[in-house]
Amino acid sequence: AVVSTQSTGESQARVALKKCDNNLERAADWVFTHPDELEEEEPVSAGEGVRDGTGRYRLRALISHIGSSTSCGHYVCHIRSPESGQWTLYNDEKVAVSVKPPKGLAYLYLFERM
Repeated sequence: AVVSTQSTGESQARVALKKCDNNLERAADWVFTHPDELEEEEPVSAGEGVRDGTGRYRLRALISHIGSSTSCGHYVCHIRSPESGQWTLYNDEKVAVSVKPPKGLAYLYLFERM
């Protein structure tokens, strides 16, 4: 899923993961260093080669923008603690509990596999 959001389709992301033994970091790099090999899409059956858990994810962090427009303001990050489930807001040098993170207004969502 993460590889397929970086300007490649799902089938090309599957090819990259297959070529890199399902290592996400290597596959993301492979996508950019082997663009000519992504033209030919290899069919991959569902679940083939998946060895690192179920397909269930939970939201771990999000990045949102504070400001009246994209030309003013800045970005902040909300991160959920895996131990307590509590959200924390990281705003430059300020760190505080995030009571109600803007889950529907983020620019980037980060998930972790359960």
